[in-house]
Amino acid sequence: MGLSETTVKHLLLLLNFVYTILGLVLIGFGIFFLIYVTSVSIGENVAGGLIIGLGVAIVIIAITGCLVAARESSRGLLAYILAVVLLILTQLLFLSMVSHGTQDGLSGSINEGFDKLWDAERNETGALAYYETWLHCCGVNNSGDYAVINHAVPRTCCPELKCVSPASVYKVGCKSQFVEYLDDRLLVFKIVCWLLLIGEAVGAFLGWMMLAGLRNKGRRSNSVWM
Repeated sequence: MGLSETTVKHLLLLLNFVYTILGLVLIGFGIFFLIYVTSVSIGENVAGGLIIGLGVAIVIIAITGCLVAARESSRGLLAYILAVVLLILTQLLFLSMVSHGTQDGLSGSINEGFDKLWDAERNETGALAYYETWLHCCGVNNSGDYAVINHAVPRTCCPELKCVSPASVYKVGCKSQFVEYLDDRLLVFKIVCWLLLIGEAVGAFLGWMMLAGLRNKGRRSNSVWM
């Protein structure tokens, strides 16, 4: 027994509402990417902008999907289905970039960013203070980095800025901590993208079912008048 036209319509409206929420999550992730990642790796501005652009496109298409489903517009549904298919292909490209390009490209940018911060630390103490306080880390690679450049370990390398003993100093470096933090956020991005892909595929199928139903209804109406 197939789904009724009303059920298909309501499912399509519900799916597009979920798309809107997930699209807003992507926009939030893109903003995070621009604020936190590009502060270390400047070359990732484009990636952050693309993620925000993808999120905006998803929200626009989802809202459009709600409107055309509510109005039961055949032409609108066809345009919606084509837009969703294009969106699926775009997201697959994004996931490929994140899975294969991130480790080399992003890691290289992060290495370069922390190298610049450490060069600044050599000339002016405090260049790493923000990351040490935020990520509970010390130096770029570990706390021994400061001994190499004959600098005292800063207070930001200790809990609550209190270095009561050598044991209280954070041992792990900020670069590895930042990469771990970013990997966790990228995992969330991948999960959201895959949820969107699955939902969009279902949405395109439901859109096609609704479009076929509307066309069949139109043919029946025409046959009645003949």
